Amino acid sequence: MDFATPASLQLKNNSLKKDEQQYELIAKELTSEISEEEKKILDFEISQNIELRQKKTILQYFWNHYFPKPLQNQIIKRTEEKLRFSKAKSNINFGTIYKIAATVLLVISLGYIGYQSSKPKNNVKLNEYVTLPGEVKEFVLSDGTKVWLNSKTVLIASEPFVEENREVLLIGEGYFEVAHNAEKPFIIKTSSLKTTVLGTHLNVSGYPGDIKTEVSLYEGKVEVSDKNVPENKMVMKPGQKVSFSNDEKNFYIKLNELEKPAEWREGILRLYDEDLNSIAQKLERKFSTRIFIADEQVGELRFTASFDTEPLDKILKLLREAHDFKIEKTTNGIILKSIKNNI
Repeated sequence: MDFATPASLQLKNNSLKKDEQQYELIAKELTSEISEEEKKILDFEISQNIELRQKKTILQYFWNHYFPKPLQNQIIKRTEEKLRFSKAKSNINFGTIYKIAATVLLVISLGYIGYQSSKPKNNVKLNEYVTLPGEVKEFVLSDGTKVWLNSKTVLIASEPFVEENREVLLIGEGYFEVAHNAEKPFIIKTSSLKTTVLGTHLNVSGYPGDIKTEVSLYEGKVEVSDKNVPENKMVMKPGQKVSFSNDEKNFYIKLNELEKPAEWREGILRLYDEDLNSIAQKLERKFSTRIFIADEQVGELRFTASFDTEPLDKILKLLREAHDFKIEKTTNGIILKSIKNNI
């Protein structure tokens, strides 16, 4: 499972910084311009860098969910025009790679190029609230809404909220104490769900790559709907937890009366009959360590447990006491394997 560093899989453009070269390759992959050799280089870089993997996921989310094909073409054309002068004045070979990379970077850094240009400015600013691996932070939005973001989460909001809705984009997990405003619903969007509230306390978890998106309601009333099929929706009541299957596109409801609101804000990891695949994703985000599940039956093992300040090694050993499996450490992370005849 260890990766060697093949001489052929090296970032080659010495005129650019390493992170810029990585962004170029991500950009080429997003726009289907990447060669087989470049794809191998990118895959290798991502296998060595968990932060790069997260950045790629976020860039991919923005590109696919917020820029339909016609708008992508407009942005690329606009960026080509911006680069013409630079290309004429520089010895750097911008070419297709750098052109597309700059396109994606401009999209992110300038906040929806083209998408926002037709809207009145009104001093609106696209604000990003970010947490690093293992970090939990509290933020207060311009309307007074309090937000706690879990590890490796991005929240994006156009502030102040001047539109008819107070809309935010959540990539990860957040606990919200929404400031009441009956005239301006507060809308939380993830890759799969749209949650509409007036004023309430709720937790929303929608990490890229997770098999489900979850909403837990503690106070007030909210409506959750499939982002792509708006008529697929339901109204939640306090004490309910809704899981939305990102594959099946179905809602599942259960009571969360025994749960305290967003215990992760205090560093607590509580598991309720969760499979090891899901647990591994949470541990990766909390400890910034890659965890590989080598066998399907291991990933399907289910656990109910609670952890506070325990380190990763101890958590895995405690889980192993409930269901025996093998823990193998490598230079790239941790592999969880089955033990024959014990599972």
